[in-house]
Amino acid sequence: MLKTKVWKLFTCIFFVVSLADIIAMNIDVEIYDFHMIFKPLIMPSAIYFLIRYLSHLKFYKTMLLAFLFAWLGDILLLGQEIDELFFIGGLAAFLFSHIAYIYYFKKSAYRKLRSYKGIAVLQFLMVLIAVSFYLLMYSNLGEIWLPVLFYVTAIGLMGVTALGRYARVNMDAFSYTVIGAFVFILSDSIIGYNKFVNPIPFADSMIMIFYCTAQYMILKGFVAQSTED
Repeated sequence: MLKTKVWKLFTCIFFVVSLADIIAMNIDVEIYDFHMIFKPLIMPSAIYFLIRYLSHLKFYKTMLLAFLFAWLGDILLLGQEIDELFFIGGLAAFLFSHIAYIYYFKKSAYRKLRSYKGIAVLQFLMVLIAVSFYLLMYSNLGEIWLPVLFYVTAIGLMGVTALGRYARVNMDAFSYTVIGAFVFILSDSIIGYNKFVNPIPFADSMIMIFYCTAQYMILKGFVAQSTED
């Protein structure tokens, strides 16, 4: 599938729309905010590809659920400057998206679980980083400390379960998924640091670059795993 014209066409469309959104975020157009148009179009391109070409695969419904919640999160976060409730709603939507990813990462790793010291060390570091980052933000979280705690826990578990697929799926599926999971964590970390610690120059652009890359790589990992199922 990854070498087909269909996948290449999807890749082109997905990144053209993503690039258009990033450009729209960095230009000042008085007539209309094109970011409001392009951002909600990013995930539907992946959702359409998933439904059209991958609906026969195992865990298709779980991936679809993750993508739909991510799409809802994208839309809700567009309104976060209007009201903080939009940020909370977006956070909740992405929390459910991450839970779906965690379920998929864990259940789709079908080979017998073995202990690998290197992977265990990386998983421990992932937990340590998640805890440290939450503590860094904690003093500025105010009343939303609990929702953010749930979210940080979810993204930490997503990283841990992605690493736990080592030697339990084919190497391409493992590699693409781990890259996607960790780039997603990086995107979320920039959001948290920029909002609750210190502003970061060009944060919005970096967030979208990493976010789009993450979703693409997770889908690519899903497709790569299907080659041996």
